[in-house]
Amino acid sequence: MAKKPVALDGLLNTESRPTDTGIPQRGAGQGAAQDKKPAKRPGEKRLTLALDGETYKRLRLHAAETDQTHQAILEAALAEYLKRTNA
Repeated sequence: MAKKPVALDGLLNTESRPTDTGIPQRGAGQGAAQDKKPAKRPGEKRLTLALDGETYKRLRLHAAETDQTHQAILEAALAEYLKRTNA
C-alpha cells in the first residue's frame, strides 16, 4: 500500500504580517546587514592585504598594546614608507 503524500498547503501564509511581540528578531531591522559595515570615507579605496601568520600576530599584539586599529597602524606605516621613498 502506497503512502499518502504529505500536503504542506496552509502551513505558510505569505499574505499576512508577523505578530509584533515586542521582542527584537534577528535581521528584522532595516539595513541590519549594512549596520556592520564600517562607514566609507570620502575618496576611500578598499585594499585586500595578505600577511604571513607571524607578521599578523605581531600586528594584532601591537594594535592591542597601543589601543589602535590595524587600519590606523597600516595607514601610518604606509604613509611613512611613501614619504621616505619620495613616492
